[in-house]
Amino acid sequence: MAQTEYAVRLQHVTKTFGPVVANKDVSLGVRRGEILALLGENGSGKTTLMNMISGIYHPDGGTIYVDGKAASIQSPLDAQNLGIGMIHQHFKLVNIFSAMENIELGTPGRKLPTKVLREKVMELCRTYGLETDPEKPVHAMSVSEKQTVEILKVLYRGARILILDEPTAVLTPQEIHELMEIMRNLTKEGKTIILITHKLKEIKEVADVCTVLRRGRCMGTIQVAETSEEEMAKLMVGREVDFGVEKQAQQPGKVVLEIEHLKVKNSKGLLGVKDFSLQVRAGEIVGVAGIDGNGQTELVYALTGLAKAEGGK
Repeated sequence: MAQTEYAVRLQHVTKTFGPVVANKDVSLGVRRGEILALLGENGSGKTTLMNMISGIYHPDGGTIYVDGKAASIQSPLDAQNLGIGMIHQHFKLVNIFSAMENIELGTPGRKLPTKVLREKVMELCRTYGLETDPEKPVHAMSVSEKQTVEILKVLYRGARILILDEPTAVLTPQEIHELMEIMRNLTKEGKTIILITHKLKEIKEVADVCTVLRRGRCMGTIQVAETSEEEMAKLMVGREVDFGVEKQAQQPGKVVLEIEHLKVKNSKGLLGVKDFSLQVRAGEIVGVAGIDGNGQTELVYALTGLAKAEGGK
């Protein structure tokens, strides 16, 4: 395949941190208009690799090509000028600023009048099927709203190649579905996407190709439509993975923890836990589910004495 068919291509890229080899001789490529999933366990080198494309780290060896030309990416500004934008797992937003203030922040050139900036943001929303309130402050947004602002930030800067680092880690199932639609809309408009993840079902749903990393090395690139979740899992961990779960019926014992109508304030002084009741019995494992920021931390703090309960027993 001709080099010019690739939006981004890495050849023999290596990155070390002292004695630790984060990436070793990695080669991969993503063609224009594709969604490439970068799959691997935690610590496999996925984010480090993408941080080199986005200018945060510099390779110790190898070459990065953008649109078929060798690129020297020494900073995030270099990456931005090449049309590369990265949406990090931990958002880089200023909480007291509005959506459009965050979107414009750090953009070279003269600051636009508020009316013009608002219209530019809304035009991006219309083009890519995104929704945001340009004047809403970040601290009042949900996780998915903040993620939309991050996507708009890189689009506003002219990104053609978008890198999404574990974007579904803290989203609800409905929000994940909406993000997948956004990704499809972006590729329809000619954008190229690299999706960092270890969630096999999401790869099957949205990605065209998948490159697998294991312990910093590339295990191969596969066509997602022709590959099963079991095959991807085997490449990721280096052994057969049993997707079946066998559980025997448990006979829990007496109640060892009982929570009644618990109320706990969060760091903002608002109730993070409201009228929460729960029983835990001896010999059982109780899961507390919820996306980040829905009271799990406050619950644990109250149970361990790190926070004062406002009510309940």
